[in-house]
Amino acid sequence: MHEAGDMTTSKPLTSPGAAGAHAPTSHTEIFEEDASLVAVAAADTLRAVEVVGAVLVGLLVCPPLAILAFVFVVPFLVVALVVGLLVAVLSTPYLLVHHFRGHHEGHLSVLAHRLRHAARALFDLAPHRIVADVRNGSARR
Repeated sequence: MHEAGDMTTSKPLTSPGAAGAHAPTSHTEIFEEDASLVAVAAADTLRAVEVVGAVLVGLLVCPPLAILAFVFVVPFLVVALVVGLLVAVLSTPYLLVHHFRGHHEGHLSVLAHRLRHAARALFDLAPHRIVADVRNGSARR
């Protein structure tokens, strides 16, 4: 069993019997350690500068696009909607007169024929009709 104090004590990386196990670190080792810390700090600083730059570009680009959309695109869509409604209102009387004054006898018979054909197709798709056709062994047309 380890006690709590055993976990926090530092142990040397070399074996206790090795020569120079407790020797002080040299100036070269200290310099190398400081250089690696400086390299990590420089890399983190460059990453922070990149993030700040991306945020600033985003702040500079997005508001002008939002202003552009609000000033130009939204009014264009509103004008298109108003013109479309105006055309619909003005063309409705013409379309109604054309519809009611036209001769549509031929259209009605074609419509009735197609509706009968569609109703028969729907009836043939009913589950009980499919089962009956499968039992008879033939697909009726």
